[in-house]
Amino acid sequence: MPSRYYSAIAQDTTLTSNITNSSTSMIVGATVGYPPTPFVLAVDFNAASEELVLVTNTSGTTLSITRGFNGSTPVSHNTGAAIRHVITAADLTDAQTHYDTALTAGAHGVTGALASFLGTPTSANLRALVTDETGTGSLVFSSGATLTNADLTSVTNSFPLNLGNTFTVNAQTGTTYTLVASDANKLVTATNAGAITVTIPAGVFSVGQSINIVQLGAGQVTFQGDGTSTVYSTPGVKLRAQYSIATVACIATNTFLLVGDLTA
Repeated sequence: MPSRYYSAIAQDTTLTSNITNSSTSMIVGATVGYPPTPFVLAVDFNAASEELVLVTNTSGTTLSITRGFNGSTPVSHNTGAAIRHVITAADLTDAQTHYDTALTAGAHGVTGALASFLGTPTSANLRALVTDETGTGSLVFSSGATLTNADLTSVTNSFPLNLGNTFTVNAQTGTTYTLVASDANKLVTATNAGAITVTIPAGVFSVGQSINIVQLGAGQVTFQGDGTSTVYSTPGVKLRAQYSIATVACIATNTFLLVGDLTA
């Protein structure tokens, strides 16, 4: 529907010269308070010959007009005819039509993907609306949601942050063990009555990977590098007691941070 403009301060005026029933312009005495075009005027306001005209352009006091607006009849009007800026039945009808029009049918100028999503709020329609989305499949909002082929490379689980999640256990029962690449994000259990040495090798793990180690037996676990790798920890590099746990985190190339229940 076309826009029309309104003013609460438009002052009444009069015609300064006659117009015929086919005139496309008229000259008025003043245009004080008139809104931008287009707007509606009633010529011969409140008289039997009243006609509504749509003002499409103004140049001083000369107005370009479309005759017979909103079903009124174009007639001749004489000098001195009263003119008033008015609201019309078309204005109220247009407002009601807009109110009754659904967003999906173009209300407020809503079209395209947004209109489709508002009408049918599916995952596919939302994906079409979000122009920078590169994924596929349906949205899942659930406490038990499963991510399939999701890129989580910027996040690395580390124990105990992954408590409650599923993790793989690598059970070791010897007195020495050197970590391997497949231990990343696993829980390595160390179980032996004697002292256990866990070696953290260079050239195996990438920055951001981590390994969790727990001492299940009586033998105390001590961590060491392989001569090329660097291991930082405080207060020491030993697990404190049976059931103590620590995380080995690769923080730079061949550089590791050991954190957990440690002792000197």
